[in-house]
Amino acid sequence: MLDRAVTFRDAVPDDAARLSAIGRDTFTETFGSLYKPSDLKSFLDQSFSEEKQLAEILDDTVDIRLASAGGKLLGFCKIGPVKLPFEHDPDTSLELHRLYIRGSTQGVGVGRILLTWAIEQARSRGATKLYLGVWESNHKAIAVYASRGFEAVGDYKFKVGTAIDDEIIMRLDF
Repeated sequence: MLDRAVTFRDAVPDDAARLSAIGRDTFTETFGSLYKPSDLKSFLDQSFSEEKQLAEILDDTVDIRLASAGGKLLGFCKIGPVKLPFEHDPDTSLELHRLYIRGSTQGVGVGRILLTWAIEQARSRGATKLYLGVWESNHKAIAVYASRGFEAVGDYKFKVGTAIDDEIIMRLDF
């Protein structure tokens, strides 16, 4: 259990640098050993620049929720329009783009709370389907999503630099 109270709130522009840092840290912690350093750097620079995080925070089609304790960012969740290469109705579908939790915080309920927020936020925005992409060998994440009702509905290729990963597309219908 966490020894401090966890607070949850929406991201604001002043969070861009911290969001960039936790995105880089958690992706590297979880997947960094799978990639050549040049591929990892390319992906992190493209996906987690401070400028990109600020643009996403300011994008009114994107919602980002932060979890923190004792002034430290523990994790975050991001939903927005579907970008997965999968046929969907853009008027009734959203995508869970990221649910990233620091390894030291996993298993204490922060991810569960953020996932619940993502589902409730998607519903409040009028979605009837929530999609996500997950690496096919991330069995822990797949099990968490399946336990919440997500089902595999397709697959696609995900690029990290020059590396190409097989990903599963999962969907939750409400």
